[in-house]
Amino acid sequence: MEKFQLVQPSKLLRPYVKQYWFLAIDNAERSSQRYVPSGCAVLAFHRGDKIYSTLHQEMQPRSSLCGQSVSYTDVVYSGNLNLVMVVFQPVAARVVLGIPMNNLRDKNVDVELLGDASLIELEKWIMETEDNNQCVYLIEQYLLKKLYGFTSERFARMNAVVQSINNGQQDITELSQSACLGYKQFKRVFAEYTGLNPKEFLQIARFRNALHCLHAGSQIRLNQLAYDWGYCDKSHLIKDFKTFMGYTPKEYLSICDSYSEYLSLFNSVFINGERETKSNGL
Repeated sequence: MEKFQLVQPSKLLRPYVKQYWFLAIDNAERSSQRYVPSGCAVLAFHRGDKIYSTLHQEMQPRSSLCGQSVSYTDVVYSGNLNLVMVVFQPVAARVVLGIPMNNLRDKNVDVELLGDASLIELEKWIMETEDNNQCVYLIEQYLLKKLYGFTSERFARMNAVVQSINNGQQDITELSQSACLGYKQFKRVFAEYTGLNPKEFLQIARFRNALHCLHAGSQIRLNQLAYDWGYCDKSHLIKDFKTFMGYTPKEYLSICDSYSEYLSLFNSVFINGERETKSNGL
């Protein structure tokens, strides 16, 4: 049986956290879930049996900080899968955890290697807590302590840049000017905060916008979808789908879950069959 629960962050943490995810699969035979680049770093705690990543070609740590990637990976598991995930806003992990995110590109780093004693303590409590809402409470207490007294003009500027990108802005020079940074400095700072260079982040954001529109309106023509999101033609759109997801748009529509605005982020990051869902908010 599969169960998924989505919990929204509290108001104070919404600038830093997109969502909390809880995914549990009991007594599974050897199976896999495809993880698609989301443009966000993820703090993951795994309370089940070990899982294997085809991207990293190794068993994954029990708990890890997952950096940005420009490729999909298949998460292979058997037995019990029990994941707790903190999905950060695109530039938030840098300020919450104090780690330059470009150092974590294509990496899932064991939390025990991050040098954060309070995070290791949080991991211990998560592993011992079965109630998901209690897990969220513990996570939020940890995050609020990390952010106590935090102010950063640069964070605000990088956050504004990401919002511009999500709204369709694709000119890197204009983005650097809006951040009040020179072109080269902007690329360096942007990579430090997001884990990707601006061109890569733009490409993923454009792909994800197109993916959302395709999923929400499956009858849309690919030529129109490509035009709406700034692709030269539908062949370039299909190429991005193959790069980031491993499927063409047609193949994706044949296997994706039915569209739900509330679950759209999760359903476009983890690709699998039908799942039992439970939604909640704080």
